[in-house]
Amino acid sequence: MACTHRAFTQSPMTKAQYLLWFDDVVRPTEPTFRRVPADKLTWKLTASSFSVGQLLRHIPLALKFSAKVLCNEEVPLRSLREIFVANRNHSSATVEQAVDELHAARERFIAAVNTLSEEQFQSGLLDTPQLGRTHYWRYGAFVLEHHIHHLMELHLNLKVLGVPVDTKTLYVG
Repeated sequence: MACTHRAFTQSPMTKAQYLLWFDDVVRPTEPTFRRVPADKLTWKLTASSFSVGQLLRHIPLALKFSAKVLCNEEVPLRSLREIFVANRNHSSATVEQAVDELHAARERFIAAVNTLSEEQFQSGLLDTPQLGRTHYWRYGAFVLEHHIHHLMELHLNLKVLGVPVDTKTLYVG
């Protein structure tokens, strides 16, 4: 099957469909956060990994940052290198702080998507620090891929720590 120009310039889903996907991806996050033992916030899987508490802080901060990018707001980090360096300096969050930050970031991101017209979401372009100039819908997909990556990282940390988690926990909560 040959690729058409439309396949690369227009979203394969509507904004409403994207927001349903967003909810499906983000839904298990709070229940996963709540499984983190309070005494394991400083634990790291490897020396170069985020601590568990840093992951709790990073996941909502990434959604908030991405909402700013979607709204073309000024962001303090303009390159992938700057983002990587800043990420390694995240402070730790408690479970309750992370849950509160997640709720606020989720609402902020949904509001950012809702500021876009359907046409802008489908075929508009924006400049991003992570991907350069890209379509809004592609950036939205990137945001969810990033979220899934770090949620899976937290899930793996919990598994290694002996917290009862399984595939259902990861995908359903």
